[in-house]
Amino acid sequence: MRQFFSILILIALTSCQENSSNFVFDPSVPYPLLNPGDFWVDKFDQRGLQHAIIYRDKIYCNTIDIGGNNFLYCLNPKNGLVEWRGRVDAFASQPASFKNDTVIYCSYLGNISAFDKKGKVIWKAKFVHPYAGHWLDTINSKLLVKTVYWKRVSEYDIKSGKLISDNENDSLKKLIEKNMKDKRLFEKHTYRFKRNGKTYTIKSRPSSFDEVIIKIEYN
Repeated sequence: MRQFFSILILIALTSCQENSSNFVFDPSVPYPLLNPGDFWVDKFDQRGLQHAIIYRDKIYCNTIDIGGNNFLYCLNPKNGLVEWRGRVDAFASQPASFKNDTVIYCSYLGNISAFDKKGKVIWKAKFVHPYAGHWLDTINSKLLVKTVYWKRVSEYDIKSGKLISDNENDSLKKLIEKNMKDKRLFEKHTYRFKRNGKTYTIKSRPSSFDEVIIKIEYN
């Protein structure tokens, strides 16, 4: 008889371990580290991987290690393996963003990192104001980073990371709301693979953050 275990993660992507219900957080235990080629489902614990989002058949998510050793991970939902990891300066408060093969990551402190599709750092920058969110203007190849209440919005060139402008008004708000939504990020995705006698099903649901369901079927 098959047993079905489903986990719905709204903003976090966590592993599905049989003893997950007995997980007890111990701050002395190091945050799990995944290496390229690792099978993340078995290795990661309930502290989870945050802000899971699917783009071009890859899952992108970040750690939330309060100790400061944080990474952006690229996971392959077709086989459950880690594609690559990139070190980042701090954990994030929203998912990564994308422009073709460029991955843009912004930490909650405004540390900005741009990666290529293989996880190599292209450039880094620092938003010098209190960070409150970011969006990509994919039409004009600009990254827009804002403070609370739109009091200040900075524009960065996606290719070089160069600061283009630093504005004290909310004139960009309408532009962001109108043009920044990438419909490809709101599509449903389903992936299924087998490993060691278990069948894994990964699904996402369209939302402002991908909702990722991991279902393990024991044969």
